[in-house]
Amino acid sequence: MQARRRRVEYPALRWMLAAGLLAFIAAADWYADGLGPRLVLGSATLHLHSDPSTARVLVDGAFVGETPLRHTVRPGEVVVRFEHRFHDATATRVRVQRDDERRVDADFAPAFGTLEIVSNPRGAELMLDGELLAEVAPVVLADIPTKAYEVQATILGRQTKTKTVDLLPRQRTEVSFELERIPFGQLHVALVPADAVLAIHDVAEPYRPGMMLPFGRYQMSATRDGYASEHFTMYVRHGENRHTVRLQRLFGRLSLTTRPEEAQVEVSFGEGANRQTVPALVGNGPRIPVGRFEISARAFGYRRYERRLAMPARGLQHTVRMERIEATPGQRLRDPLRSGGEGPLLAVVPAGRFHMGSETGAPDERPVRAVDVFEPFAMGVFEVTHCEFDRPVQAAALDHPSCAERGVPVTNVTWQQATAFLNWLGDETGKSYRLPSEAEWEYAARAGSTARFPHGDDAAGLCAFANIADRTLATRFSNYAVAPCADGQIQMAAVGGYPANAFGLHDMLGNAEEWVADCWQGNYRGAPATADARASRRCRARVVRGGRWDSAPAEATVSYRSFSSGGNSTRGFRVVREL
Repeated sequence: MQARRRRVEYPALRWMLAAGLLAFIAAADWYADGLGPRLVLGSATLHLHSDPSTARVLVDGAFVGETPLRHTVRPGEVVVRFEHRFHDATATRVRVQRDDERRVDADFAPAFGTLEIVSNPRGAELMLDGELLAEVAPVVLADIPTKAYEVQATILGRQTKTKTVDLLPRQRTEVSFELERIPFGQLHVALVPADAVLAIHDVAEPYRPGMMLPFGRYQMSATRDGYASEHFTMYVRHGENRHTVRLQRLFGRLSLTTRPEEAQVEVSFGEGANRQTVPALVGNGPRIPVGRFEISARAFGYRRYERRLAMPARGLQHTVRMERIEATPGQRLRDPLRSGGEGPLLAVVPAGRFHMGSETGAPDERPVRAVDVFEPFAMGVFEVTHCEFDRPVQAAALDHPSCAERGVPVTNVTWQQATAFLNWLGDETGKSYRLPSEAEWEYAARAGSTARFPHGDDAAGLCAFANIADRTLATRFSNYAVAPCADGQIQMAAVGGYPANAFGLHDMLGNAEEWVADCWQGNYRGAPATADARASRRCRARVVRGGRWDSAPAEATVSYRSFSSGGNSTRGFRVVREL
């Protein structure tokens, strides 16, 4: 009987233990806010946010995560606390019902602290979060926002160091730097060409000769437009470190086509003392340094062609298309003036080639050279008269004389006054007026002649063509050297009183000597083979041509030259207008 009773009692104990375990699990689940309470009471969801984020969140004192966060709670009242290391904590009570979705935000109030930065040695430059401070170490930055700061300290010749420091609310935080010495060497790099740019990789400071750099290996590059870049490694050691870098010039081939085919082309490149001008042949032309260059083309009867181009390393094909100047040699014309009336009478001078100077003249007339006058131009048939020269003043007074009557040439005119009058003519007519170049003047005076005078070499025939010193003048000025002829004119004559030359121009010799555009040079060495005027940076005197009414025959030849820096009673000028 006893054995049977024990077998009956054992299953009952097992059921009692199972029931107790279930009760314990149910209680633990309830107090742990597990599945049971949610099934019975339901749940609510909190969406937790803060500014700044990553704040710690405690719900009813228990840590549940960092913002932003989604958290499930029982219905009822809960206390939510937000904690952030750089701000004071904030808490709020939230009452929620079953199945609620509630957003809870924490806006932390600004907090401030004090940051003290020191360095050894003193005087380090400081950067705070990448911004350079006006102060150097040591410095105390009071009442600045709390956060994590990146602080950098730098002194030339010392190691640069960077630290991150947390500045907490109402606390004074110190950050210190021990800046050790760095061994330096002096750097000198000679660059060819000298205006090449040297870059030192990973060094913010631009290169300057003699700069100090810490010991070590550096990657460098030298560059310049038109040259192949050079990349090299250099070691900086104790003392002076010297290196020479020579960049290789890059070249491209210029291939030309010209219209007209007989055009003469030149290219110019380089700067200063290194500037070069070379002829460029049609077809497979010269090799030009990579970079900017100028091209100039001339052909008889065509307008000068000028362009500024860029030569790439692969070469360049270019077509020169020139504009023909439509002009009839000897044609006469006048330009109307905006203020009324007309400008000086002009005659078209054709393009051509001549030999300038004289082997038998003065030394300043040599060496004789061939000159190409590529562009026809219009030249004043007469020297500018008083009536014409006074027009700017008269026009301002609303007086418009026609200047149809021939007058005497204006004199006592400086080179600058003549240029000012020509500028006025350009404004009045819309055309380009200027003084002739010396080559243009002699070409126009010769009018195809190779002799001393347009009519030949005999001075006895001058009186028929020019008002110069002759026997008539000798009746008053007995000591003058004169031509062995007489024209009945003693002093200045009205323009046009003597026959025109083959180009239709009067008084190119004698009467009034004439300013030209060129700066005076004592000979023709180095003079251009074109009709361009010769210029100078410091021009002390200008060329005067043609002689005057009291010039001896030797001073009234087509090649005779003189110079001056001011006006006088025998000095005038003649106009040129570009076509």
